Amino acid sequence: MAALAADVTVTRFSTSALPVSGRGKAIEELYERGLLPTRFTSCDGAVPHIAFTRRVMSGLDILTGSYAFLRHEGVPRDSDLYLCITVVGTRTARRRERELVLRDGDAVLTTGDGFGWTLTTPTVVTMAGLRLPRSAIAPLVPNLNDALMRRVPADSAALKLLRKYLGVVGDDGALSTPQLRRLITAHIYDLVALAVGQSGDAATLAESRSVGAARLRAIKADILAHLDDGGLNATDVAARNAVTVRYLHKLFEKEGISYSEFVIAERLACAYRIPINPLHMCRAIGTIAFEVGFNDLSYFNRAFRRRYNATPSDVRSRLT
Repeated sequence: MAALAADVTVTRFSTSALPVSGRGKAIEELYERGLLPTRFTSCDGAVPHIAFTRRVMSGLDILTGSYAFLRHEGVPRDSDLYLCITVVGTRTARRRERELVLRDGDAVLTTGDGFGWTLTTPTVVTMAGLRLPRSAIAPLVPNLNDALMRRVPADSAALKLLRKYLGVVGDDGALSTPQLRRLITAHIYDLVALAVGQSGDAATLAESRSVGAARLRAIKADILAHLDDGGLNATDVAARNAVTVRYLHKLFEKEGISYSEFVIAERLACAYRIPINPLHMCRAIGTIAFEVGFNDLSYFNRAFRRRYNATPSDVRSRLT
């Protein structure tokens, strides 16, 4: 368990290195030791497995990982809400007499609150789970109880965006400041509310304040992952993120920057870091420029000088 700050902790655990004979007991003790918010118990007599990362901050508990041959049990009298996402695989969810089968990408919102709940898997599943206070979601979801134990289909636009957003939050750097944590928590509340269904003013509020921000964060992460592609363009980025090119440009404009300005700024930042890295002191500046996605060396040199008031060679020579 590691503390990123006073109000956020990250816990990682895996049974991979444990002897087969002791895995079941070790897994069942995770709840008692406070490492998990809910219980996992062995089922079907098979060798159980679990590997997870848990990120806990004020008002939000995020669990991601995989497990197999386990029963995931929500604690009765726990009034918090749990959004359980079956990223890959199949699980059966049950609460009272209600039972659902969740397959690749599906999700369900549930709560203990007097009755408890279970998720059972006969095979390996990749999962993501969110624990949220009821008070955070209730104002955005009229008739919240009606949203419980309803399958949220994998192709739901809000759920797809939430899954992508959780991938970005998986970078612990995204949780490095209180401001970022508060912003991320608010965005997740709104995306959960949109995914499980609401209408009227609450939907408008959630859409306006968080969906655009979450989409832009996911788009930026996509751009950074493809920054070295000299053919990177707004059309391909928009297609990968299931938005129109016009909407993509509007998202950037709301931040006072264009798509092209963002891409160039990030490429220049990469190009600035590489020459000053002692491991890359001997690499040609032209090679670096092409590796960060510039196709024109002259343009790269002009843009670099405008940004840093120096050439890449000037920057490197300051360190020698």
